[in-house]
Amino acid sequence: MADKNKSKSKWLPLIIVIATVALAGLVTLDYLRGSSEYTKNDIAMGSVVSQKLIGKQAPQAAQNIVDRISRIENNNLSMNVSSSDIYKVNTESGTLIEVSSETALWLGATLEVCRASNYALDITIGAVTKLWGIGSDTARVPTQSEIDDALKTVSAKNVYISGNRVRIPATQMLDMGAIGKGIACDEARKIARKHDLKRAVISVGGSIMLHGAGDFDVGIRNPSGDANDYLGIIKTKAACVSTSGNYEKVFTFEGKTYHHILSSQTGYPAESGLVSVTIVCDSGLLSDALSTACFVLGYESSLPLIEKYNAQAVFIFEDKSIAVTGGLKESFALENDDYRLKAAI
Repeated sequence: MADKNKSKSKWLPLIIVIATVALAGLVTLDYLRGSSEYTKNDIAMGSVVSQKLIGKQAPQAAQNIVDRISRIENNNLSMNVSSSDIYKVNTESGTLIEVSSETALWLGATLEVCRASNYALDITIGAVTKLWGIGSDTARVPTQSEIDDALKTVSAKNVYISGNRVRIPATQMLDMGAIGKGIACDEARKIARKHDLKRAVISVGGSIMLHGAGDFDVGIRNPSGDANDYLGIIKTKAACVSTSGNYEKVFTFEGKTYHHILSSQTGYPAESGLVSVTIVCDSGLLSDALSTACFVLGYESSLPLIEKYNAQAVFIFEDKSIAVTGGLKESFALENDDYRLKAAI
């Protein structure tokens, strides 16, 4: 069954979109009369940005989208690029820093999810993230003493925002990695609408934006397979979809593998019995933030959070069982016999 699955898929990130041009009605007729799918692949935010667009302005839209994503990284969210707002807030911690209105808005929205998740998502985990360096050439297992010291700086409750001014306590560090790609999807959707695109499928790492009429089929990666292997398909209307999994950014030390989704409580990679969480909702920021928060929280504790934000989810457990929320009961199809589907929630 796994070989059959591999032959079907064609997207590299955590989520794979299949049959993206399933147009209907008059849109189908218009497509057959001469519209064509425009594709573009780039690198931004440390990830592959893949675009499949349909519309007369598709080439210009595609370039504008990748340019916009690069600006978000370099001007707003990066903790490593000196021109970004987050870098400035971090390097001048303890001081009230003026940031752009966009950065302030995104920070405020993300802090709301931090509070709602009881800080399972905590964007002040930057000092811990830096220690581990997972995803970089300097990945290592920190000492317990180092982790304990870094954890003393972690508390999103202490982030102060007033208008466009932001202050964090001295030595604290913001890390927006859990929501940056979702924000990129939200901004890509604005551009798709501005350029009157009929259909758009844009993936940024583990987050995807689906724009246009009709259905989209989204394949969820098989955590036990390679990057081109999927285990199930979600059929959805236009939406944003994000996956957080413990198999993408990893490193192995002394026989043990460590992943990049860190717990703000322990300072170590989160252990919740889950292998991945996929979130489907209207907002890229929320889908990205919720996928991380739910992975850290675990299955049962995630359900009230998902309900609060009117989202849907697919949970994959370490024992290869899968649970889906009720809104996906009729639209999720399991494609791999190695996994078993639990009753919908």
